[in-house]
Order: sequence, then C-alpha cells, then structure tokens
Amino acid sequence: MLIMEDKRRIYRVILQLMTYISVAVLLWVMFSSAFVANEEKQRPINSPINMSLQQLEKGEVTHVLWQGKRIAILYRNDVLENPYFVFYDLGDSGNCPLYFNGKVLKDACTGTQYSQNGIPVNQSRAGDLDSPPHYLLLEQKKVIIGSWK
Repeated sequence: MLIMEDKRRIYRVILQLMTYISVAVLLWVMFSSAFVANEEKQRPINSPINMSLQQLEKGEVTHVLWQGKRIAILYRNDVLENPYFVFYDLGDSGNCPLYFNGKVLKDACTGTQYSQNGIPVNQSRAGDLDSPPHYLLLEQKKVIIGSWK
C-alpha cells in the first residue's frame, strides 16, 4: 500500500505542477499581448499617399494601391484644364481592371468603354467610374490620394 500512496502523491504533484505552469503561461501570454504595439494602430488606415506625376507622359496610366484597392491615374490627351483623371481601376464588372487604348478606357471583362472623364460611352448601362478622395497639385505635378484638400 505504501507504493500505491507514493504513486498517487507523485501524480498529484505532477498534476499540480502542470496546472501552475499552464496558469503561468496563460498569464504571460495575456500580459505580453497587452503591451505589444499593433502596426495598424501606429499607421492610420486612411493615410494619404503623396505621389509624383513627373514621369507620366500624355496618354499614360499609372497605378497605386491605396486601402487595398487599385487606383489608376490617367494623364489625359485632350484636356488642358485638369489633365489628370484619378479613378478606382475597376469597370462595371467590379472585378476586372481597365486598360487604356489611347482614346478610351475599356473594362477587360465586359468590354464596357469609358471616356477619359470616366463616363460610359455608347449609352452603356454602366455607371460613371468612381474616384477616391484626392487632390492635385498641378504646379508640382503631384497627386495626394486619400484626402480631399
């Protein structure tokens, strides 16, 4: 009987040690996670993008990623007052990018065509292209995406 009581005592001690270790690990994880800096908290989600348009030629489109969405900037051929058009690079399908053939923007999936102002041509049922919040600094050839002036 003495051997049996020794085994029980050993098992009880092992079980208590495992419990104490588990509680200590749990407290350590909870305590350490409370003081870890979250990268998303440090950088605002809506942080604006300052982009130079110096290298962009007339008739060219450049792209940038903002808030997980692809933004396109078109340097228009036929406009003198505001030569840049900033828009979300999605056509009426909502999935496919647009490409510029020199005259119109075209949805790669549906074939819907848009003018250089983002308005559908040929009386399409599609809506106008949406623009993200942005403003242009024409003198410096820069665009700020993510904020209205």
